[in-house]
Amino acid sequence: MKKFYALIFGALVIGGIMYFKPFQPNVSPDLSVKTPEKPDVSEVKKPEPVPGTIIHTPALSRFNKPKYPSDFKSLDYVNPNAPKGGRIRIGTIGTFDTLNKDIAKGIVAEGLLLTFDPLMKKTQDDPHTWYGVIAEKADMAPDFSAVTFYINPKARFHDGSPITTEDIEFSINLLMEKGLPRYKVFYSKIEKLTIIDSHTVQMTFKKGPEGYDREMPMVMSNLRVLSKNALKDRDFLSTGLKPILGSGAYRVFKVDQGKTILFERVKDYWAADLPINVGQFNFDIIEIQYYKNNHSLFESFKVGEFDCYFEADEKQWHTAYDFKAIKQGKVKKVQTTHTRPVTVRTLIFNMQNPLFADIRVRKAISYAFDFAMMNKQLFHNAYHPMTSLFANTHFDDKGIVDDSVLKVLSPYKADLDPSILNAKLDLPHAKTPAEQRQNMIIADKLLTEAGLVIKDGQRINKETGKPLTIEFMVKDQRLEKLVLEYARSLANLGITLKVRRVDAVQYEQVVLDRKFEMIAHSWSNSLSPGIEQLYYFSAAAADMKGSSNYIGIKNAAIEALAKNISVATSEQDLEIYVRALNHAVMGMYYFVPGMYDNNICFAYWADRLDMPKINPAVGINAMEWWWAKEVK
Repeated sequence: MKKFYALIFGALVIGGIMYFKPFQPNVSPDLSVKTPEKPDVSEVKKPEPVPGTIIHTPALSRFNKPKYPSDFKSLDYVNPNAPKGGRIRIGTIGTFDTLNKDIAKGIVAEGLLLTFDPLMKKTQDDPHTWYGVIAEKADMAPDFSAVTFYINPKARFHDGSPITTEDIEFSINLLMEKGLPRYKVFYSKIEKLTIIDSHTVQMTFKKGPEGYDREMPMVMSNLRVLSKNALKDRDFLSTGLKPILGSGAYRVFKVDQGKTILFERVKDYWAADLPINVGQFNFDIIEIQYYKNNHSLFESFKVGEFDCYFEADEKQWHTAYDFKAIKQGKVKKVQTTHTRPVTVRTLIFNMQNPLFADIRVRKAISYAFDFAMMNKQLFHNAYHPMTSLFANTHFDDKGIVDDSVLKVLSPYKADLDPSILNAKLDLPHAKTPAEQRQNMIIADKLLTEAGLVIKDGQRINKETGKPLTIEFMVKDQRLEKLVLEYARSLANLGITLKVRRVDAVQYEQVVLDRKFEMIAHSWSNSLSPGIEQLYYFSAAAADMKGSSNYIGIKNAAIEALAKNISVATSEQDLEIYVRALNHAVMGMYYFVPGMYDNNICFAYWADRLDMPKINPAVGINAMEWWWAKEVK
C-alpha cells in the first residue's frame, strides 16, 4: 500500500509508526453514474461563463480566501534559496514489484508521486485551498457546479511533449476504467467534460439531493495527469518496473526490484520556477532503500548507509542512540512536538466476521486494552490516549460534544448505539491500575450479557459451547510486543488472542481480501476533511476490493454523517459535522481506541543534510524541502 510518501511527508514526520496501515484518501462512493462521454473536440463551442464565476483565479478555495496572494514568491515554510544538488538516501521496510501507483494489483514502490504533477495542489499552511501547477488558473461556479481549468502553456511531460486537455480527458477515462476503485467513485460525479481547446477544459458535476458537492472542483484539481500518447497502446493493468511517463520534479532513474529505487531531479523541469515549487525538490538524487525489518534498517543507518532516520519506536529513541556516530557528533538527534494532524493507531475489527457483530463484544474487547500500562512499559509514556479520529486538531472533542452535534446525531438514533446520543462518550482509557480493574469488570459484564460466559477459565458461547478465540495478524515485530501484552489482558477475561505473524506481501493480500479478524490500523486525516470520509465509511466502499473501508462498516447513520462533511458550506458547519461523525464512529466501537503522539523524532547525518527551521504547525518533508549540506 502507498504509505511511505505520506510517512515522510507527515506520519513519520509527526511520529507515525510504519507498521500501522494508513487509509487511502479522497473518494466518494456514488457508483450509480456513468463514465463521462468523450466530447467531439472539433465541434465544441466555448461555453458561456457561469454567472457569478470567479474568473481566472490562480487558487481554488473551499471556504475562505487563499492565504497566499496571486503574486506570492514562495511558501513561508521553505527556504527559497536552498541549493540544488547532492542526494538524500532514505530507508524503509518492505518490498515492491510495480511502478504503477494507480492500480490495485502489486506492491507499489514508494516516492512515485514525485514524478507526477497535479493540476493544482495544497500547501501545508492553507488547508482549504489549492494553488495552480499544471493549471495556471481556474474558474469555479459559486455553487460548485462547475470548474474550468486553464493549462499552463509551459506544462510538459518528461519527454518534452506538452500537457493538453486531451491528456486530462484520457487520464480521467483511463483511471475510471482501470484504476483504483476510488477513481471510478470520484470521477463518476462528473456530469459533463467539455474540451474547449487544447489548454482549456470545463467540468460540470452532478447535483445530489443536498446540492452540488463543494469538494468536487478541488478533487479534480488534485488530478495527476497521465500522457495519452505514452499510455494509449500500453496495458495499464500490468504490473512491472517500466516507469510511467510523468511531468513532476523527478523521474525514475534506477530500480533494483524490491531493494532500491532511485529518482533523479529533472534538470529542465518545466515548473521549477513556479512559486508553489520554489525552494523545493532540491536533491539531484533521491534514493529509497528497502529493508526486511526494523533491526536491519536501524543498523544500516547507524553505519551511514542512508542519511536520515525517522524514529517510530519510542523505546528505541530513548535507549538505542548511544552509537559511535552520535557520540562523535556526526549524527544529530531532533525531538520536538507539532500541532499538525496526527496518525492515530487503532486495532480494528473485521465487521464482515459475525464474531464482532455484537457491539457489547467489541466494547468489552476494547475495555481490556490497558493503554496506561502499555504506554509506560513499551513507549516511555510518549503517547496520548486516542479520543478522536482527528486527534491533535480543533476537531478533537475529547469524547464530549455540545448540543449542536447532538442535534445532528438525533435523526440517526435508530442506527446508532443509544450511548452515542449522550454528550460524553464512555471511552475505555484508564489512567490507573484501579481504573483498569474497573474496566475489566465492565468488560466481563458486557460479555456475559452477550451470551459469552466463563467455563473452565475460557470464555465460551453459552449456546454453542464455542470458545471466544480471535486471530490478530501482524507483520512487524514491534507491533507484536504490543499485541502480546494485549493478549495477556484479554486472557484475564477468558478470551484467547492468537498472534499470527506474516510477511509484508502476505499481509497486504490478506487485508485486501478482508480475510483477517483483527489488525492494527492507523487513520490519517487532514484539516480539511471531505468526501474521503465516505470512502472510509460507506457500504459501497465496504464491498469494494482495494477501498479504505477495511473494517467493512455498513451503517446507514455513519454513511449519512460522513456525507454531511462533503456538503458543508462553512468551516463552522464542517466542524460540527466532523465532530458528529467522530462521536458516532467512536461510540460504535468498530475498533479498539489506541494512541497517538505529536512528537517529531528523527536523526540525520549532520554533514550531509540541512533543512528549514521546523514549524510546529507545518511539520517536515525531507524529500521535498531539505537540501544537501555540501553540494559538490
